[in-house]
Amino acid sequence: MTEQTTELLRNDEARLRSKGLFGDPGDSLSVRIPGHEQFLLMVPDSNEARRIAFDAEGNEAAALHAAIYRARSDAGAVLVGRTKWSAALAKIGETVPTLFDEQARHIGATERPVHIGRHGRAVAALEGGANVAIYGDQRICIGTTPSRVVFNAELFEKCAEAFVVAHVSGHKIQHIPGWVRYIAGGRLRKDQKKAAASYAIGKIPEGMDAY
Repeated sequence: MTEQTTELLRNDEARLRSKGLFGDPGDSLSVRIPGHEQFLLMVPDSNEARRIAFDAEGNEAAALHAAIYRARSDAGAVLVGRTKWSAALAKIGETVPTLFDEQARHIGATERPVHIGRHGRAVAALEGGANVAIYGDQRICIGTTPSRVVFNAELFEKCAEAFVVAHVSGHKIQHIPGWVRYIAGGRLRKDQKKAAASYAIGKIPEGMDAY
């Protein structure tokens, strides 16, 4: 299973680098090892993935990822890093409204950006089921599978750009209807429940690939 997890991590790394969503100092990417209370962690300045336990503590990237996996039993992969639009959102300090159907379906309702500090602040912003949080000027992104975290990261960049551009230009921001958010949110929670159940028995969730 570790070899398979390593391959999935490498695939994610390559896809994210190609999209400009991973590779800067401070970025980090991890993938859960099914059947173990552990994950593989990759940072841009190292070619070797580190195997980390869920009970890791401290203030470095490994501890942040560990805290997220402890809080989110559905998380199959976690991406942390600064992007142009995450930094812009941090300056604005506003919650990204639900602008697109697929945003409601795959990312959920996000919280306001939280100041950098104890990891608990970032985890608290994700405990409600949102798959993205802004922590300091970094974007934390969760996926139920490794391929899903890439999809969610790319999707959130689109949402963040649309919101920031509209916000600074003073244009009216159109939200999707409440009934759409309700239905899409229900499907997202169903996926998360399915993923958590799969990881609980040591299996990668099926039917959730984004590619």
